[in-house]
Amino acid sequence: TSDVTISFDEAVSGCEKLITLQNPQTGKRQSLQVHIPAGIDTGKSIRLKGKGMPGTGGGEAGDLLLNITVTAKPGWERKEMDVYSTVRIPFTTAVFGGEALVSTLYGNVLCRIAAGTQSGTKIKLKGKGIVSMKNPSVRGDQYVTIQIQVPQNLNYSAKEKLHEYAKACGLERSNATGSHVA
Repeated sequence: TSDVTISFDEAVSGCEKLITLQNPQTGKRQSLQVHIPAGIDTGKSIRLKGKGMPGTGGGEAGDLLLNITVTAKPGWERKEMDVYSTVRIPFTTAVFGGEALVSTLYGNVLCRIAAGTQSGTKIKLKGKGIVSMKNPSVRGDQYVTIQIQVPQNLNYSAKEKLHEYAKACGLERSNATGSHVA
């Protein structure tokens, strides 16, 4: 057996890897070009027929198992064929609705955001997950969690408008000093 580490993106799309093996008996090194199939995950193995140790008494060489490890990709999580990510949207898009640009494994897509969307809402992007190793026409899904960006540096006018909104909704009360408390 031999261990091979590949990136998250290489596991998604498949790749060719050049691996170098050393025969423990002779010390001879051999390089092999190996195809890593799309959709492979950590813990899976690839069997290379006839690339293992020579058989006893001059018999045929055995098979070599390549144990695969896939490195993590920041901002992405994989669970079998499904992937999970997060997108940050402006507060105003969450309130009024609109669109958000979401990164997928296969490029960016525009997602419709419904008015009144709450932080933590999940959007399912069908077929934007990992391809099946058994059937290349089948893909998992991508689940995108919405995070709302709360405005930090509001000017006076914008703050006043938000205070008016909070009052109109009964979300704010005035304290004894006359400043607003939400």
